[in-house]
Amino acid sequence: MLDVCAAAEKLEIRVVLVGALVAQFSPEMGADYPKFRGTNDADFGVAVRDWDSYKKLYDALLAHNFKPNPKIEHRLHRDSTMADLIPYGSQIAPDGKLIWPKSGFKMTVTGFDEVCAAAPASAVSKSPVVPVITIPGFVLLKIISYLDRKDQGHVKHRDDARDIEYWLRNFASGTEDERRFSLGPAGVEHQDYETAGAVLLGLEVGKLASPEAAAYVDRFLKESEDLYSPLMDALAAGQFEAAAEVKRREGHVLLGSFKKGYLPMHPRA
Repeated sequence: MLDVCAAAEKLEIRVVLVGALVAQFSPEMGADYPKFRGTNDADFGVAVRDWDSYKKLYDALLAHNFKPNPKIEHRLHRDSTMADLIPYGSQIAPDGKLIWPKSGFKMTVTGFDEVCAAAPASAVSKSPVVPVITIPGFVLLKIISYLDRKDQGHVKHRDDARDIEYWLRNFASGTEDERRFSLGPAGVEHQDYETAGAVLLGLEVGKLASPEAAAYVDRFLKESEDLYSPLMDALAAGQFEAAAEVKRREGHVLLGSFKKGYLPMHPRA
């Protein structure tokens, strides 16, 4: 991961860690949090204006013993690790839609601009600097990824759903984190500590989301409200009947709490 950041820094290209590894590097992830899923895939948002600039970074990493993935244009391998390089920006991805030059594969990068712009440097990094998106930024991108993958029939939408659920349950839950008690000053009345993190997460995602990204969140909320929606199906997958019903109902409550924090930022028409 540091080699990707060093190569980008040398080329004066900004890269930001955007994938599941964020949980390992984010200062928002306390040591007392439940374990988040592990991954050896480092996903980076790459701010570039054109494919030539992107190729310079890609080629620089090939010179550092990374190997291309023959089937996935944005993926590089070195030993047991993977690096996904996802370009974004208004010039390379107009309207938040990226078209890969070789395969013609279409990828949505809506949300990357605001999420990566808000990314602070990792608290555990020294040199080179590793910007890491915030947890609300991660959840915003996960909501968009979930919708895209669900529409494509890609099984990984279930992983996206479980990642979203993890943060609905655990956002701001550290023993030294008092943000769950500060919803009143933020303009939201909510007394239940267990679901206050989801309310706070909705508030923060709402503050962050551009109008374009908010359209995805609105759709996500509308499509997921039912107890037997695809989102609740994903959360209940692999459970016995009684446990599955509990997961559905808990997920429904968490989603409603998220919506309570989110909607004041983006009221529905």
